[in-house]
Amino acid sequence: MPAQEQARAVCAAYELIEAAQDHDVSEELAALDAQAREQGWGEVVLLMHFARSLLERDAGRDDSEHVRAMVQTVQELGDPALVALGLATTAMRDATVGANPLEARVGAEPLVRAVILLDSAHSLVVHRVAARLEVAGGFHALGLWPLAHEQLALLEPLFRQAHDPLWDDVLHRQKRVVHANKIDMAVDEACALAEVGKWKAAAHNAVRHLPDVLTPLDDGWAPSWVAMVHAFADIFAALAGRPSPADRRMIAQQAQGQADDPNLAMLAVADAIRAHQAGDAARAARLAGPCAGPVTPNVPMHVRLLALNLAVRDPGTPPAALTYASELVALRWNSRLSRLTSMRAAIDAERRRAEHEFLRDQVLIDELTGLGNRRAYTAYLERIRRTLGPPGSSRRRRSTETELVIMMVDVDHFKQVNDTFGHDVGDQVLRRIGSILTSHVRSDDLAARLGGDEFVVVMCPDVRGIGAARAEAIVKSVREHPWSEVAPGLSISISLGLHRGPAADLSHLTAEADRQLYVAKREGRGRVAGGTP
Repeated sequence: MPAQEQARAVCAAYELIEAAQDHDVSEELAALDAQAREQGWGEVVLLMHFARSLLERDAGRDDSEHVRAMVQTVQELGDPALVALGLATTAMRDATVGANPLEARVGAEPLVRAVILLDSAHSLVVHRVAARLEVAGGFHALGLWPLAHEQLALLEPLFRQAHDPLWDDVLHRQKRVVHANKIDMAVDEACALAEVGKWKAAAHNAVRHLPDVLTPLDDGWAPSWVAMVHAFADIFAALAGRPSPADRRMIAQQAQGQADDPNLAMLAVADAIRAHQAGDAARAARLAGPCAGPVTPNVPMHVRLLALNLAVRDPGTPPAALTYASELVALRWNSRLSRLTSMRAAIDAERRRAEHEFLRDQVLIDELTGLGNRRAYTAYLERIRRTLGPPGSSRRRRSTETELVIMMVDVDHFKQVNDTFGHDVGDQVLRRIGSILTSHVRSDDLAARLGGDEFVVVMCPDVRGIGAARAEAIVKSVREHPWSEVAPGLSISISLGLHRGPAADLSHLTAEADRQLYVAKREGRGRVAGGTP
């Protein structure tokens, strides 16, 4: 029941996330946030910060407080998709800070990390969709439309895959957001093409999207979103030179007489485009002028920049000003292409690194226990040898002051365990011993399974003789572990051979630890043998 309640709270959170982009839902957010904190639902608390971030962003206010809270919360949760969502929201914040595009910072690193996390994330489908949407939004804010389109295209398989019917309503809402974002992005890209003088390419773009702009609209869409999509359709029609399917009267009614309504501004840009297409530069400049003011959150960046471009081309504008404006447009366009290339290279490099790490882990990790394997043990010793330096070197002489511990571990009578309880129980025993070893070593130490029931622990350096105490603790933990949970009547002990000495005597240490293991077995098993020479 608690899990179902939390899942329903996640559904409610996503409903509020959509509502926050249409109207003020501060009270509802506060109520769900309080419930989530009381119940310890960290992912719902995170989504509440995300909703507040969107609410502030759409109102043109600073959402830094909620972005910082998201980052702090995702660190505690560790869910890959939610971490990606936090990274993408950070990148979006950096890309849209302030009203001046020159103030924006390129949020490359967090977006790259988010993309790589989502490549292999197995989180809830609704979390993965939300994260992909925000990553696409980050690329869109940077004008990197091809990358944004790639992220949105990756959502289609997520919508088609089998999932718990509990998420049907959330996914249906997210599909609406995907369509709205696709159209927003397509309008932005088409206007950017027109801005740099590529009017034919802009028209081709518009013709391609125009037939499907209004198709998905239904009663579930918020009225403000419907008006926005109709405004986008009007701009597409203007660029394509086609009759407009937009309901301009509905847009005006939705604006409720507010002169600064973003959808009315986009209708004016559409009319300015039509005037430009008709060769009436003065009228185009007059229509575009009021739309060339500060950026508003709900007007795509390049819709406003195209309005600026048309406004400055008034017949009375000095030729030098027109030349200057054209060169600035070209510089910004070329800078965008350069950033697109750099971002693709960064993503490819990070993917290669992640794949290399995955393959390395496959080679060096023991599949059964999750510890290092024999290759990892060999590589670890080789790394220690490289750190020591060549014989006779000053580093090698200093290494006599660095002591390390090697422990060789063997499960007592393991063959009898397999014969009596079966190999499945034997595997569980090995897995649990692997967990015990992991809990007793430091992050810089190594615990590895050499094969069968043989394990090794290397502690480097052995600070304050901690190795001997850890060895006793490991043997005790194995002896006192509740093995009856694995199988009634099961009892397990280990023998451990220990040797401690200078790191320069590495080969001798490993051989002596192995010899001490046999001493422990000979003396009755279930004990530690060896120590400092």
